[in-house]
Amino acid sequence: MKFFFALSCVLWGLAWGPRAVGPPVAESAVRFQIKNAGLTVDGTLAGVDATIQFDPAHPEQGHIQATVPVSTIRTGIGLRDQHLQKPDYFDAAQFPTIALQSKTIRLVGPGRFEGVFALTMKGITRDVTIPFTVSAAHEFRGQFQVNRLDYGLGKTSLVLADEVTVSVRARTAAGQ
Repeated sequence: MKFFFALSCVLWGLAWGPRAVGPPVAESAVRFQIKNAGLTVDGTLAGVDATIQFDPAHPEQGHIQATVPVSTIRTGIGLRDQHLQKPDYFDAAQFPTIALQSKTIRLVGPGRFEGVFALTMKGITRDVTIPFTVSAAHEFRGQFQVNRLDYGLGKTSLVLADEVTVSVRARTAAGQ
C-alpha cells in the first residue's frame, strides 16, 4: 500500500523535483500516505529528474515534465519497499520510472494554480488534476489523490485503501 502512495508521490515529485529549465530546483520533498489496516502509512520518493518552465504571470504557457525511479520508494519497512517493486505492484523491472507531464495549467486565484497532468505508472497513463500554490519565494506546494487500482497497483483489499494522498513541496533556486 505504501508502495502505491510512494508511486503517486514520485509522480508529483517529478513535476516539481530537482533539475529544471530556468531556475533549478533547490530542494524538494515528495511524500505519500495510504491507510493500511486502519493505520496511516507514510512514504517518500527520491531522485526526481524534472524540467520546469513556469511563469506565474502566464501559467497557461507553463510546462512541467518529470520522472522518478520506482526503486527510490521508502516506507520505513525494507521488506515492504522490496515487495512494491514486484509485478503485482509497480513492476519496477519492466516499468522503472513514474512519469508526469503537464497538459494544461491555469490560475485559480492569487498564487493558486491547477494543472492537468498525464501521470504514468506501470505503463498506464491517466489524467490527474493537481491544485498547487506558488509563493513569492518560488516555493511550490500541492496535494492530490490517486486511486492505486487505476494504475494496476495491487488488487482490491479490505485492509489496504484504494486512495493515496500525495504531497509535494519544491523551491526553485530563484527563491533563495
